[in-house]
Amino acid sequence: MEKFIGTKIDQNIVSTHEVVAESKKYSSSASIATELGGLAMKFARIERAPRYDEKTRENNAEHSFMLSLVATELASELYAEQMNSGLITQYAIVHDLIEIKTGDTKTFHYDKKDMAKKHNEEQKTLGDLLNELPPYTAQLLREYESQEVPEARFVKAVDKLLPVIVDILGFGKKVMREDYGVTDVDTLKASYLKLHTRIATSFAEFPQIVEAHELLCELFAIEFDITQKR
Repeated sequence: MEKFIGTKIDQNIVSTHEVVAESKKYSSSASIATELGGLAMKFARIERAPRYDEKTRENNAEHSFMLSLVATELASELYAEQMNSGLITQYAIVHDLIEIKTGDTKTFHYDKKDMAKKHNEEQKTLGDLLNELPPYTAQLLREYESQEVPEARFVKAVDKLLPVIVDILGFGKKVMREDYGVTDVDTLKASYLKLHTRIATSFAEFPQIVEAHELLCELFAIEFDITQKR
């Protein structure tokens, strides 16, 4: 009871039943906060392919924070009347939680068949993760994974922009050479063409995002080519 000293619970105006109920509420809140705090710490230890600098790869927590910022702002700019920006922020936060079970997968060279296989493997573990998460977090992840509402679709589309953004701002050239074996601009452009075609087909309802992806790929290809010629 010491934790309640100085609160109204310590005063002689509440019943024993109310004290017990309040104690349980605090206990539940502390449990949820600790559980999700531990989840976030574990999430932050999952490395992704993109590099911020020579030695540092992006982690999943950083990626999800970036997506939350970018997707929310773009939704407000492009679809303020049609979409719930707050829901987009929440979907972005949870969108990669499945990787706590599976880890991150490098998909730069993946084709449609490879992506389908990845999706199927993730779905096999999704149920276990949903059962482990607190109710609202589980609900958000379930809704995102179902890809049935526009906000979830939008988050997934914007997610495709971020690796190229980090390649431009970070050490993308090192990622291309060492992780994907891309050593010349022609190979890079050919890979980007396949990637962009898949994204344009999958997210045709968001033409501005598809256009942004194409532009970002072109910008990185120019930077990659300039660097290779030095």
